Amino acid sequence: MSFPFKNVFDILAMEVTADHDAEVSKASSQGAWYLELGVRYLRLSTYVFLALAYQATFDMEWAKELHWQWIAFVFARNYLLMVVMYGGWHWFLFDSVWSAKIKTKKFVASVERPGAQQMFRDRLYTTLGFTQSSVWECVVLHLWATKNPVLIPYYTSFWAYPVWSVFQCLFIAYWRDFHFYCVHRFMHPWRTQLVPDFGQFMYKHVHSLHHKSYITGPWSGLAMHPVEHLFYYSCTLLPLVFQLHPFHFWMNKLHADISPLPGHDGHDKPAGGSYFHHIHHWKFEYNYGTPMVPMDKLFGTYADGSEWAKEGTEAKDTKKE
Repeated sequence: MSFPFKNVFDILAMEVTADHDAEVSKASSQGAWYLELGVRYLRLSTYVFLALAYQATFDMEWAKELHWQWIAFVFARNYLLMVVMYGGWHWFLFDSVWSAKIKTKKFVASVERPGAQQMFRDRLYTTLGFTQSSVWECVVLHLWATKNPVLIPYYTSFWAYPVWSVFQCLFIAYWRDFHFYCVHRFMHPWRTQLVPDFGQFMYKHVHSLHHKSYITGPWSGLAMHPVEHLFYYSCTLLPLVFQLHPFHFWMNKLHADISPLPGHDGHDKPAGGSYFHHIHHWKFEYNYGTPMVPMDKLFGTYADGSEWAKEGTEAKDTKKE
């Protein structure tokens, strides 16, 4: 798998330095597109492995009836995944004996770690996110198990439709990035007079909670208002549109569960390395999506951070929406 194992190995191979690194990665892909594509699919190996594990440990027959045992199992393994991945990565970056190796890579060098109040909020809302994710999972599994072909068609043999099955695995990451951009941009001010600025309303009452974590840490990624979780996890409802294998649903859901973690851990490579999204938390009106689905470049909201280079990693923009 790629994250977090490759990141851990790369961090352990680092030399401890006394000073904060002056340079950070630019908020754009640096290599040839085909190399970036290869790296992207290598990262997906984490979600492939987890989806296979979820599939192997769940019998669809369990979900035919709404028994508390299998529902509790779904919730328990999702919470376990949350504690291991989010809690484990936070511990590794901030509390382990190896944390000194990576502290020089923090995007905001002047802040040692997220504060206690932020940590409580981030953990609470991330847990609520996994709770909602588990609810969606139980609903989809029950509908599949009861074989409702009208509401949610699916197939049980992955290789019965090999081209379609493989295509969906390759498509999921791009669907997730496209969906994330649309939902995220929707929750920021639209800056238009043509229609009422519903984005301003959503930011003020919903999305601003996520931006309270402006010094981000691993637990910040999924720390959202429950209403935002509702929009965010709507990406998992592809089975309502296409005939899919359960593996596709789990891969999609697990990508939504875990991918915010490295993107918000507040550290440059070889940790999460998402300077692209750090700029969004820093400046608010840039980089709503991801580099690999270039919606920001298309709509003029892309920034690589070079214009603020003189501010370094000590400064925090004070502009609020």
